[in-house]
Amino acid sequence: MSLTKEHSIQIKGGAILCMVLFHLFAFPERIPTNIWLMGIPIIKALQICVPIYLFMAGYGLQCVATTKVLTWANIGKRLQKLYVSFWWIAVPFIFLGWIVGYYTLDAKSFFYNLSGLTASYNGEWWFFSLYVEQLILFYFISKITLGWKGYLLLMVGLLVLTRVQNNVLHLDDGVIVERHLKMVLIDLNIFMLGCFFARFDVFRWLYRKCAWLFDNYVLAPFLLIIPILVRAYLPVIGITELFTVPIFIVGVVNICNFVYGGKILFFFGKHSMNLWLIHSFFIFYYLKNITFLTDNPFVMFLTVMGCSLSCSMAIEFLKTKIHL
Repeated sequence: MSLTKEHSIQIKGGAILCMVLFHLFAFPERIPTNIWLMGIPIIKALQICVPIYLFMAGYGLQCVATTKVLTWANIGKRLQKLYVSFWWIAVPFIFLGWIVGYYTLDAKSFFYNLSGLTASYNGEWWFFSLYVEQLILFYFISKITLGWKGYLLLMVGLLVLTRVQNNVLHLDDGVIVERHLKMVLIDLNIFMLGCFFARFDVFRWLYRKCAWLFDNYVLAPFLLIIPILVRAYLPVIGITELFTVPIFIVGVVNICNFVYGGKILFFFGKHSMNLWLIHSFFIFYYLKNITFLTDNPFVMFLTVMGCSLSCSMAIEFLKTKIHL
């Protein structure tokens, strides 16, 4: 079994559901409610969505690189597409916040946020700059010609090196350059693991060796639950996800093979980037009063997803009208 493009979209659909639940219920200090879900370890463990996205980014880029020679022109086109998608969300939501008096706009902050250098208008947009940086770094990663053993040793070496550097350098999150360097050092390993799985077709190899793990609807829930439990109670950030993310991915694929969840996750996956950029406005920022009209967590979740999906579909409709 290899991951198809449809699988990739479904996995992103699962990741965005984890992200919304994480942001909605993991921060009791930021949310004006006190329901029992707030801040419990299982909810905080849903932050696994970040390494899932990084893994899938590396996996998808490496799949592309195996079919054609990657050039800076290709990277530039991907960056252009990424920024345009980002601006379609960022510009109207920032201006709407300015109109209602939530933001005070100035040219410097506006430029920094739209370029991804900072995320002062929406702190949950920090991931955008990380993806841009990993995309640029991938040009160099794609040129690695090592076999699987050499590639694996390289990743282990980078893992040790990046952890040592993070501990030694004491990078300051308040300094833009240091913050970005810190993010890259922490997250490079899981991104490269995705590249490794795609380059050496690891999922197909696992299928040949452990076919019982795949197409198994009985095991599928456990393959989703175990990574969450490990993330919750053994949170060695940067280490455990190197094992738990592939397990979670296999669990999602199994679920999609056996139930209508595949269609549902595919739908959410198609909107995953828009949902990521939009949903936090309905949780943390100037639209949060819409979400917290009740103290019912189910209603809160449906409100965030419904409002965010409506905005996403409206934006995608506008894009089709102007042929973007």
